[in-house]
Amino acid sequence: MASIEQSADLILSILSPERRLLEKEKVQEVTLPGSEGQIQILGGHAPMIGTLETGIFSYRSLDGALHTGMVSEGFFEVNDNGVNVMAEHLELQGEVNVELAKKAQSEAEEALKDAELDPHHFGEYQNKLQRALIRQQLSSHNHLDN
Repeated sequence: MASIEQSADLILSILSPERRLLEKEKVQEVTLPGSEGQIQILGGHAPMIGTLETGIFSYRSLDGALHTGMVSEGFFEVNDNGVNVMAEHLELQGEVNVELAKKAQSEAEEALKDAELDPHHFGEYQNKLQRALIRQQLSSHNHLDN
């Protein structure tokens, strides 16, 4: 029975309905915001399926560069040294528009003050607020700690 090396490259795909960020890209490691907390995936990781929470993700390319972004609502699968990430929303650190994130935060906070808001819309505005806050957090930190 063949064993998988711990240092083996991962094959990473990150997709959303709007775009394909990566498709079958070789990387060193991936860190995702899972429903049970941050999960770091290295070569040789056991197969698993999990749900994504809205949060910051990162991956380290083969040249050692760290790439960071924000994902929300989705799932991931680890199998045979491959990692597939399917997220509802996806944004890289360099793509964050802080002014739009602040505007989205204000709109969501204002909408959440409405006592007549039905549960469905309440949840949508909570998610919008969470994404806006994470975008601002992402833009204000330097995640290039090689």
